[in-house]
Amino acid sequence: MRKILIVCPICNKSKRIPVPESIFHIEEGSLLKIPIKKNTICSHEFILIIDYNFSIRDYEIDKDEIKRIQQIKKKNEDLSIFDIVI
Repeated sequence: MRKILIVCPICNKSKRIPVPESIFHIEEGSLLKIPIKKNTICSHEFILIIDYNFSIRDYEIDKDEIKRIQQIKKKNEDLSIFDIVI
């Protein structure tokens, strides 16, 4: 079992999670996609891509997750058009 420090590509929260060495046949040059579910690291869902040395190569964000983030940003931007005068 190896522990990998995973950083959310959306909010930058991080956490070490254990990854069993037997999850894929270790072959030089091979990559593995590991889905990271909601509430494993944070409230986001994404895919972690690691190589045979268990080094993080990249992250993928699901289209649905991107749409959800854009909707939240849009709501926040919509509220920013109002000036509050005291």
